[in-house]
Order: sequence, then structure tokens, then C-alpha cells
Amino acid sequence: MSKADEEATPYYDQVARKKIIVKSKQEIKSLTATYTKNTSLVAILIASITFAAAFTLPGGYSNNSGTEGLPVLVRKAAFKAFLISDTLAMCSSLAVAFICILTRWEDLKFLLYYISFTKKLMWFAYMATTVAFATGLYTVVEPCIPWLAILICILSIGLPFLTYLLGKWPTLKLYYRFKFNLAHIANLLDVV
Repeated sequence: MSKADEEATPYYDQVARKKIIVKSKQEIKSLTATYTKNTSLVAILIASITFAAAFTLPGGYSNNSGTEGLPVLVRKAAFKAFLISDTLAMCSSLAVAFICILTRWEDLKFLLYYISFTKKLMWFAYMATTVAFATGLYTVVEPCIPWLAILICILSIGLPFLTYLLGKWPTLKLYYRFKFNLAHIANLLDVV
């Protein structure tokens, strides 16, 4: 290798590094744009569902004179839990939608914070929506079939935790394989 080649090598390394940095920033912006579109779509869908649920209340509205237009099940604790969780789900999903609209893609640190924050807010909206679903059904079904109402609550509230574990499944496999060197647990996770 000649002396001129050795002097030119750092220049080519710098050019290659710059190209890689520009390309990776473009890919990050593209992935973030896709994430923003998908997240805002899901957030608007959750907001629509919870908005509709707020006006089609479980149990309906009263037709009796003196209480016309008021919810029939207004005194039940499960109904109040339904209203609170429905409101929280709608507000958090609308917040995610507004954050997605206002996002700027120039700052890489902001993008990482933005994705982390919107994921947490969407998870909260998801949890609140399932709690609203469970408490709404519990309010209506419990007077007739109490065991079914409890089963619905358990299944509905257990679903987010199950999906969280399924999302973390590959990480759990690696954790057991490398942290504890327990190959038999990792193999068991591979079977499932």
C-alpha cells in the first residue's frame, strides 16, 4: 500500500461514515413516520369507541318522570368505574393523536422520547378501554348472572397482561437463556 493510499483512507472512512449516518437518519425518520401514522390511527379508533360508549351507556337512560334522561345505573359503583375508565381511555388516546399530529422529526433524542411516551400512553388507553368494557358489562350482567359478570371482568382485564407477555416473549427467552443459563426453560419457551 502506498503512502498516498494510507493518507486517503481516513478521508474515505469519513465519507462512508457520513453516508451511513445520513442513510440511518433517513430510515429512522421513515420508520417514525410509519409509526406515527399507525399510532394515530389506533388512537383515533380508541377515541371513537370510547366516545360512542360514553353516549350509549350500559343500562340506558331513564324514562321515569323526574329522572328523565339520567342513566338508569348511575348509583352502581361499577357504572362509576365504567365512566372513569372510559373517560381516561378517551383522553389518553386523544392526547396520543394530538402528539402524533404535532411531531417534528428533526431531533433524534426527541424521536426516542416521543416513541416511548406514546407507547406508554397507548398502553394506558388500551388498559382503560378494557376496564371500561369489563365494568360496563359487569354493570349490566351482574344482576342476572353474577358468575358470568365476574368471568367477563377477569378475562377482559387479563387480556392486556397476556398481550404484554406475548410481546415480551422473545426477550423473556433471551433473558432466561443468557442470564441464568437455563437452557431447559428457554427450550420450554421455544415449544410454546
